[in-house]
Amino acid sequence: MLSKTLSLALFIFLISSCPACAKKPVVYPNDHSKTVGKIQTDQDIKYCMNLADENIGKASRGKSSVRSGVKGGLIGGAIGLGIGIVTGSPGTSALAGSAGGAAGGAVGGAVQDNTDAAYRNFVEKCLTEKGYEPIGWR
Repeated sequence: MLSKTLSLALFIFLISSCPACAKKPVVYPNDHSKTVGKIQTDQDIKYCMNLADENIGKASRGKSSVRSGVKGGLIGGAIGLGIGIVTGSPGTSALAGSAGGAAGGAVGGAVQDNTDAAYRNFVEKCLTEKGYEPIGWR
């Protein structure tokens, strides 16, 4: 059971830290975006995100799933240890609880918005200067 829990935790962590799965800005279909078309809009979004990576840093993206995974692992381990003391297998229960908590925390962090404010503002300003109207991220 422990190896299945650890495998699940690793799988969820890999999905949650997937660069292709990162949130991207959504732009309002104004006259500019209609004129340049979807392909150019996507290229401009990539350009602005790369520019933000160079100036703000890639480390500002995706922090919350890792942080949540560590926090979940600590909480899950503590709960598992408590259950294990009562049932007679504290080590195994703590390990299973830690793995489960880490998986849950990573998923929770991945579901949350994982772009920091400075990065988001940088990308949105870049897009606005290019004529787009950013309306959110997904």
